[in-house]
Amino acid sequence: WEWDLHGIYSAYLGHFQSYNIAWYDRSWGHLFASFDSFLNFKWPAVVVTDARTGRGHIVTRQSNIQSFVRMIRTRFGETMPMANENMTGVVPYEHGQRQLRQISDVNMYKKLHNTLPAAVLAALRSRVKHGNPKEIQRLWQRKDLTFLALDFEWSEKSFVTLEMGYAAIRSAHLEASGVWPPVPESNYRKGHYIVSDYVDKVHNRIAPTFPWDYAWGESQLVNKTKLPEILQALITSLATPDSESTANALVLVTHTPAGVLERLQELKSYHRTYS
Repeated sequence: WEWDLHGIYSAYLGHFQSYNIAWYDRSWGHLFASFDSFLNFKWPAVVVTDARTGRGHIVTRQSNIQSFVRMIRTRFGETMPMANENMTGVVPYEHGQRQLRQISDVNMYKKLHNTLPAAVLAALRSRVKHGNPKEIQRLWQRKDLTFLALDFEWSEKSFVTLEMGYAAIRSAHLEASGVWPPVPESNYRKGHYIVSDYVDKVHNRIAPTFPWDYAWGESQLVNKTKLPEILQALITSLATPDSESTANALVLVTHTPAGVLERLQELKSYHRTYS
């Protein structure tokens, strides 16, 4: 799946123009009279995102273009070039099996086209979750997102949460205030919470914790029953509404994603973010 479907039609029109081919006078000209006419071939297509640009595309295979060319030769007795040099090539980010559609008119194309934003968002979340450096740099350079670096320390035996530390930056707010790039010491919201129920009572052997030696923000002692409320307030003060096609503005940053998400779910404060 390597060629954008609309790009194929556009490439052929460009090819005809470049080589002064009067396609409208040819026996097969009606196939190019409109994009709707072009789609009457019933093109097999899938939705993918380009691994290089992140954009969504409705794509088809090279073999389907060859079938289209053979159809013209068989029905009209003329040889049609491939025109690959003008087509929009796509390198799919998705490697799994995609739902195959047969596109035979513009209405079907529009319906499939409406699914592109959701596909783009799903791919974006996947790339960020897997630590794609270029994608993460793009997010940072947008200057309109909120980043939350969050970490927990928990008991190796009972898995109860012992500490929570965070640092957050509201890029859009700083950009609007004329502060960019941000200075961590003065522009980051940061905090550290020590669960009073377990401090100096629960000790880890494999990865010892040092609750009183936190070097990033002031430390506060809190009861374990208050930690979910604190976390809920923190996240909801930073997140924005989202949908299947629009992500909220909160990007979660962590060096142990599985563990942090598990803690969030346990504390009933999990919100879907880019990561």
